[in-house]
Amino acid sequence: MSVKGPPRLGSIETACKLIGGDKPIHRGTYYRGVKRGIYPAPFRPCPNVSRVDLDELEAAIRALAASSSDTPRL
Repeated sequence: MSVKGPPRLGSIETACKLIGGDKPIHRGTYYRGVKRGIYPAPFRPCPNVSRVDLDELEAAIRALAASSSDTPRL
């Protein structure tokens, strides 16, 4: 049995940097990805603050990378 610690939380800006690397994606692009089910939805721990579970986001990025490497390119 593994004990999981508290979730790693980050801002929308942190999530955009994590996805885009050297060239962060725009926050609108992140929210379009959330709407399409690509990225995990942020939550609001208090008013005017949005946070993303960075562990879930990294898992989504790994799944996206794995699925794109399985498809052959034309």
